[in-house]
Amino acid sequence: MTAITDVTPDLTTRRRLGWTLLAAAGIWVAYIVLAITFSADYEKALEDASDALDKPINQLPAETLAQITQDHPASNISAIVLLLAPALLILVAQRTRSLTGSLWSPRLAWLSGIVLWFYFLLNFGLLLDPQNLPPLTRDLDVLTVPLVSIGSVLALLAFVAAAWSLRQHGTRRVASTVAAVLATVLLVLSVVGAAASGFDDPVPPIGLFPVEVILGIALLIGTRRRPADGWHRATGIR
Repeated sequence: MTAITDVTPDLTTRRRLGWTLLAAAGIWVAYIVLAITFSADYEKALEDASDALDKPINQLPAETLAQITQDHPASNISAIVLLLAPALLILVAQRTRSLTGSLWSPRLAWLSGIVLWFYFLLNFGLLLDPQNLPPLTRDLDVLTVPLVSIGSVLALLAFVAAAWSLRQHGTRRVASTVAAVLATVLLVLSVVGAAASGFDDPVPPIGLFPVEVILGIALLIGTRRRPADGWHRATGIR
């Protein structure tokens, strides 16, 4: 006799996607907590250097960044945590694809990950001798804003593609629509804000945080059902 289960493959995938979205959002929470604890002195040193050199933080010379980074090794913890953000977004996109068949979300997520990981790789070059930095690391003062902005825009577009494909698939249509629209609005506002600053600051990837929370919670709530539902669906008896 075959056992009847109340958890279908589709519901299991949706639940996993919901938890992955919340894990992705958790990365930003962890980063902020680390920034105000372990990296607080590092952030203060960056602000002091910015004031002393009369340059935006994201345009400080690489030699200065290297010296500050090496003077505050604990700041590397937050950098390592950030490495997980693109990986979790890629996982979100792949799990969305398994539900909806969306191709654009994984493609955009991978492109975003490649750009951001490349930027993170350049930052690890700051751990070397400040007077003998790798070629591209020496150019972080001009590469930081475009690389982070491109990676962030691609990440937000990947999320919009994922949320919209869930809507078209009929998965939590209201929440998916809200998440897709909100992510689009945040993307536009972030680009406008960066442009208004003269691109002294990049488009921030942390704009993903609220929409990941919204969609993640909605998917988890949507996979909850009464214990009898599995029997009702299997037998047709109400």
